Amino acid sequence: MTNTNDLQSLLKRIEKATTRLEDLAAKRSETAKSDETSKPSTNVSVDIEDSKAAREYELAIKPLVEHFTSCSAKIGGLVSDQAQLVEQLYAAQYDFVRLAGACKQPPSSQLPALLGAQQSAIQSVCALKDSNRPSEYFDNLSAVAEGVAAFGWVAVAPTPVPYVNDMKESAEFYTNRVLRKWRESDPNQVEWVKALLSIFRELAVYVKQFHTTGLVWNPKGGDAEAAAKTLGNAASAADTAPVSAPTQLPSATQAEPTSSSAGGTTRGALFADLNRGGGVTTGLRKVDTAQMTHKNPSLRAAGTVAGDSSTAPAAPAAAPKAKAKVPRMELQKDKWVVENYGAEQLSIEATATWQTVYMYNCTGTTLDISGKLNSVAIDNCQKCGIVFDSLVSQCEIVNCKRVQVQARETVPSILVDRTDGAHLFLSEAARDATQITTAKASEVNVSFPYETENPEDDNSVEQPVPEQLQTVVKNGKLVTTVLEHTG
Repeated sequence: MTNTNDLQSLLKRIEKATTRLEDLAAKRSETAKSDETSKPSTNVSVDIEDSKAAREYELAIKPLVEHFTSCSAKIGGLVSDQAQLVEQLYAAQYDFVRLAGACKQPPSSQLPALLGAQQSAIQSVCALKDSNRPSEYFDNLSAVAEGVAAFGWVAVAPTPVPYVNDMKESAEFYTNRVLRKWRESDPNQVEWVKALLSIFRELAVYVKQFHTTGLVWNPKGGDAEAAAKTLGNAASAADTAPVSAPTQLPSATQAEPTSSSAGGTTRGALFADLNRGGGVTTGLRKVDTAQMTHKNPSLRAAGTVAGDSSTAPAAPAAAPKAKAKVPRMELQKDKWVVENYGAEQLSIEATATWQTVYMYNCTGTTLDISGKLNSVAIDNCQKCGIVFDSLVSQCEIVNCKRVQVQARETVPSILVDRTDGAHLFLSEAARDATQITTAKASEVNVSFPYETENPEDDNSVEQPVPEQLQTVVKNGKLVTTVLEHTG
């Protein structure tokens, strides 16, 4: 009886201890839940406080961009459409400058995604220019397309200021053409040029003051990827592929090679077969002794072994040929447009001095222009020859290779830009009255008649345009001279 009482007493004590342990476990669970609810969420968006550099960027650049957009709207058409893209580019870069002022510098792998909006805007500006070459406002479109590259200073180090100035000078090449064409007839164009160049000048001043050696990030700031989601300027690097080239990369399924035979396998299946070990060879065909090259010298000499034609892979399909562009030569208002011609001989008769000729994307073409007209422009042509009588304004050679240009009478100015190989033939009347300007050009030669005391020795002289220049600093200024080789 005593043993039974002791056992019951022990059971009661165990029940009490178990109840206390359960109560303690329940309290600890409630405490842990309350701690979790009190912790801040890691998905809360980052609050961005604009830095001084971001505020100054808005104060300095935004009014100029708005003024440029207003001036472009007065001209209208493609010029206004391109200005809207510039305004989008400014907005994207303003958000990026705000991002830099509030965040630490991100890894280089995240930068393409963060810069994606700006790069897309720049590409849109250039695409609008490239798709409207015959436009009468092509010089305007080219000036903006060359200049907006200055907004790429955010990815340039350690000399972003000279980079901005270089892009401004590239734009000035085309703004000078705009002024020569429209200065007398359209004052809105003059105001437009001033508005455009003021953006790049002020941008250089701003970068020099706040980002002298490159974009300045905040070393005590937050995470750029999380802040970008708050700004809505760029998607995170994990969600958006970087926009680094205008071409589209093939997908994984497109890059995967396929076999034309019934037993062909994908790369993933191949590795799966290799993991089978010795069983991978069970499907191989036994090679007959007559097909073994090490036992048949005649096969080694022939270099090929006859096999089952059913297992031979099919020849790859030929790549589709690029669609040839249709040649065209027509008069659009006062502009002759000549484009997409091959090895042909063409002729144009100018009927008015204000007419112009624009020759584009021709190869091996000879163009003879008779009569006096305003100007001739040769763009993206190779191995072409152009002969004209007389020009009122200028002849321009841009993005060409191995072209020849001859003036039978007079031409005030010849511009050669981004061209490899240009031979200029000047008449006696044009020899002393023609100004030749070159930029990023090589292998430019000039031929002209040269008179001597003996009339029998009169002949044509060919001389190259200097390509090597030497620059020194004198009295606080840069002095540039042609480099001469002696010895």
